[in-house]
Amino acid sequence: MSMTDSWSDDFALNMFNLKGKVAVITGGNGTLGAAYARAFALHGANVIVTARNMKTLSETVDAVKEVGGNCMAIQSDVTDKESVLALVDKVDKEFGAIDILVNNAGMAFRAPAEEMPADKFEQVMSVNVTGTLIPCQVFGRYFMAKGKGKIVNTSSVRGFCGHPDGYSAYAASKAAVDNLTKQLATEWSIKGVKDGFTINVNAIAPTLIKSPLTKEICDDPRRIAPFLARLPMGRVAETTDMVGLVLFLSSPASDFINGQIIYVDGGCTAG
Repeated sequence: MSMTDSWSDDFALNMFNLKGKVAVITGGNGTLGAAYARAFALHGANVIVTARNMKTLSETVDAVKEVGGNCMAIQSDVTDKESVLALVDKVDKEFGAIDILVNNAGMAFRAPAEEMPADKFEQVMSVNVTGTLIPCQVFGRYFMAKGKGKIVNTSSVRGFCGHPDGYSAYAASKAAVDNLTKQLATEWSIKGVKDGFTINVNAIAPTLIKSPLTKEICDDPRRIAPFLARLPMGRVAETTDMVGLVLFLSSPASDFINGQIIYVDGGCTAG
């Protein structure tokens, strides 16, 4: 069997290896953030979780330490550039490197489109879009100087298709995250070829995920019905459905994947 000159058995054996990597997770106090943190730690990465509320971050840190992982909590506001700059500086001084950024911070506010308050619309756009842009900018500059880095943004199927449950602000914000992801990947790929760095920017796009925040929907037969009607696999997502893709997009196995919005949606967007 012939192999190309670029083939490496060592790469094949280590393409999913995250041991010793340093991963920063925004929104690290939520259900998904905590799951990502624990999964990264189980795969040998050093984990930094951030949010505006330090008290809730402590629960994530405890969950990671339960499995022997190394986890640090740092208070930070993703919509405040100075706050994110301080975050990068502190992590770099503590660990000497940063390899991965997972933009998991976000919010939703549901209201009928014709009644959506402008201030709530702007708040959702600020947290979900500006709160993705600023970390991408700050960490992106760090990765340019370092030579490489991985960024995983959080989108949603709502960025691709609408839904009859008051998602005008959320859907608009996630559509913006989709195109921001593609734009950054394109710009930084071209710039990276010239300047000698590689930054992968991709996004994970889930459907409805079962969590304490979605309990009111998942437990209401009337509200869950429209979701299930568009899920060929017949169920909403579990937290465990999300973790594998985030780890993959953070690992060497995804080195040639860039600017992609990858749907983890039980077939929702397939037809």
